[in-house]
Amino acid sequence: MERYSKVGMQELDQRLSKIVEAARKKPVSVYRYGAPWVWIVSQDDWQGALKEVSSYIPAGHSLVLLRPQIEEVLDQHREWLVAESAMSIAPHTVLQILLLQLLYSVPSEQQLHEQLNYNLLFRWFVGLDLNQKVWSIHVLTRDIATLLNNPRAVQLIQKIIGDVFCGALLHMPEFSLNFALLHTWLARHGNTSITSN
Repeated sequence: MERYSKVGMQELDQRLSKIVEAARKKPVSVYRYGAPWVWIVSQDDWQGALKEVSSYIPAGHSLVLLRPQIEEVLDQHREWLVAESAMSIAPHTVLQILLLQLLYSVPSEQQLHEQLNYNLLFRWFVGLDLNQKVWSIHVLTRDIATLLNNPRAVQLIQKIIGDVFCGALLHMPEFSLNFALLHTWLARHGNTSITSN
């Protein structure tokens, strides 16, 4: 049984009140010229869809499985992260964004910003709901630069990669870790070692 109904524009014009009433029980897809055009959904369905990004993320995804370990490392350093008050985005969140850039080899901050707009996995990982607006590219690039200028932040990223990911990467084909980018960040602060504990 389908979880939604389908109607055409002509039928919508003729039976609007009945179709809207039916949409309170299950979503209705309105077709125009034979192709999906708009959906009619109840307020409850709409609100439910907007709040639950996590419902779209597979429970067995590697990022889901490793997130508790990532959070544990970040929690150990939360005190000084909170002290980074010059940033618009929480430093904890910027670190998560930079981890995504490394893990998925996102080549630029512009593309990283685009991914945060439409990639549900990225949104879930950094704590954005479906209806939350992503920060402007200007704010994102500025806060990334601020964090990458802090040697402690770069060392923390290195620690997470070393402690959480390095041993598991061979078994996780969805990641394509950009070691060159991490090396570049480390080299800015005179540290070029990438180790795994």
